[in-house]
Amino acid sequence: RKVPVVVGNCDGFVGNRMLHPYTSEATLLLSEYGGGNAGLQIKEVDAAVGPKYFGMAVGPFVMSDIAGNDIGYNIRREKGILRDPKTGKVGPNRKQLRYTELADEMVEKMGRVGQKAKMGWYNYDPKVGKGRKPLPSPEMQELIDKYSKNSPQQGTKLSQDDIVHRVLFPLVNEGFKILEEGIASDPSDIDIIYLYGYGWPAWRGGPMFWADNYVGLSKILAELDKFYSMHPGSEYFRPSNLLRKCASMGIGVQEYYRNGHAKLESPKSKL
Repeated sequence: RKVPVVVGNCDGFVGNRMLHPYTSEATLLLSEYGGGNAGLQIKEVDAAVGPKYFGMAVGPFVMSDIAGNDIGYNIRREKGILRDPKTGKVGPNRKQLRYTELADEMVEKMGRVGQKAKMGWYNYDPKVGKGRKPLPSPEMQELIDKYSKNSPQQGTKLSQDDIVHRVLFPLVNEGFKILEEGIASDPSDIDIIYLYGYGWPAWRGGPMFWADNYVGLSKILAELDKFYSMHPGSEYFRPSNLLRKCASMGIGVQEYYRNGHAKLESPKSKL
């Protein structure tokens, strides 16, 4: 079933724009906490976010393999973030960005673009699950070992809740920024997009509803402040002004909109 939602124009619109911090942080977690059997595994990140724990239809790495890892690679190239394979020079827009080339190397040098190539973050065997069942990849583990070897957190496990907070709190934060900019006119619009288009678990009500009713905005704000102090190169951890405002008022973002505060204080809608 297709459900239309009217939104304004921005890079990635609403859904894909919110995915950027989610997938970026998932990859960075591997480059920082991965490494050997003791370190964080691809399957552990997917398990924390996926159907058996948080409830998403699939985790970030299975999702990327389904969509095609070359898509994200090409987007990063267009944004001037990638290292030039010919000159070795880093893209002009990477600057002080917190970044790992793990996902770039797997595509560029290893051709691991996903299910369509029978290899991505996982391996895929046509004889197993019709070629769609994710199987562990020793090659990817070696690559994670390479990129995590100089990390102080290398070989460290994270709890499932820690993983969920690290990848989904910045996704929610981006939703707040989208509202702040007038790209979406109501938090429920973002929730509908994620419920119908991105495999968000229906019982959690959408990312903005989840933030209001399951987590609490004060907790999300405190965690984002902590993450941003740890990683100032990840702008997606910088809390939205709207999030700060709602938390200081002691109300959820849905209540903020229902009470008309957005009409008084938000910029002109871009719809």
